[in-house]
Amino acid sequence: MGVCFGGPSVEHDVSIISAEQLMAALSERHQPVPIYLGRDGRFWTGDALRSVGAFAADPPDGAEPVELRLGRADGSGFVQPSTSRLRGDHFLRLDAVICAVHGTGGEDGALLGALEHTDLPYVGGGVGPAAAAMNKATAKAVFGAAGIEVNPDLAIGRGEYARDASGAIERVVETIGTPCFVKPVSLGSSIGVSRCGTADELADAFELGFEVDRTVLVEPALDEAIEINCAVLGRADSELRASACEQPVKAENSLLGFEEKYMSGAGKGRGAAGAGAKEAGMASQDRLIPAPIPDDLTAAIQDTARRAHRALGFSGVVRYDFLVVDPEGTPRVVLNEANTVPGSFSFYLFEPIGLGFVDLADALIEIALAEGAERRATTRTFESILLETYTSGQGPKK
Repeated sequence: MGVCFGGPSVEHDVSIISAEQLMAALSERHQPVPIYLGRDGRFWTGDALRSVGAFAADPPDGAEPVELRLGRADGSGFVQPSTSRLRGDHFLRLDAVICAVHGTGGEDGALLGALEHTDLPYVGGGVGPAAAAMNKATAKAVFGAAGIEVNPDLAIGRGEYARDASGAIERVVETIGTPCFVKPVSLGSSIGVSRCGTADELADAFELGFEVDRTVLVEPALDEAIEINCAVLGRADSELRASACEQPVKAENSLLGFEEKYMSGAGKGRGAAGAGAKEAGMASQDRLIPAPIPDDLTAAIQDTARRAHRALGFSGVVRYDFLVVDPEGTPRVVLNEANTVPGSFSFYLFEPIGLGFVDLADALIEIALAEGAERRATTRTFESILLETYTSGQGPKK
């Protein structure tokens, strides 16, 4: 069972933590094979990659090079090239691959497309849903078309801003207003996200956002809302399992940045993970699980999360992040964004409903194999007489 992680992404280190946690869970019943994608695009494997300490060096200590060769139809696309004239290449025989690459290069569908060219079953997509979810503007269009309320937004491109920065800022003030959030359209982990209380802060926020993405999204801050997250497990055309809901703990009128999400100590909030690998990553964030909200609101959020999962057409685990406006009155559930490779695979949200990390890992494998069977059952090529008619001179006349 292959676990792909790393990648040329600003979320590279987060991906390593998620993969280490997943491989620890998989080890109880399976034989996980680490497939590390370096920042430079090279692949590595080897048991040494089962330890976070290996990544202190570049390339990782004890890692062995591996290649992904496209076009192989037997699921053996990952190959360790031979360094000897007497020994041939070693093909990694993988039953399936779980994509744990956060951000660009993996979560956006790029790696998944390559895996399809090798006929390797995988979980974390398919390619279209992964790409759509990665682009926050596209995802919101999908959710809005499904009748799910989303936060209004304005997309500003890097080129547009370079041509007329003052005009772009003026559009934001007139369309969205302040306070607002400026965020990269295709990143996660709160990297590059800024909260702007006044128009004077927009220029710095744009500069930060354009360092890591070519397009930024500007949204109203909705400071009066509370954040509630819910994960969904399953294939879009089958039964979906919604997790417990959580309420992240943050300071008033602030955002949960990278440090708050991944660098805080474990065990501070209710629902924090236990010992071992589970203490790292998103599981260490302060959170309230279950979220202290009425049961009917919990049910509404879980139902909306399932609807979003079906609309997206995703297979695997997705954490859907919501903003609940007027939680003390007549609440409105606003879908903020989808995280298709959530930190720690959101195992801490499924444990309260009786699905441990080991069982969650098994479910991911089942999804990968089922999706692989569906792709193989779909006709992709067929024989035609088009070339024959051309070679016989019967083709269309110019």
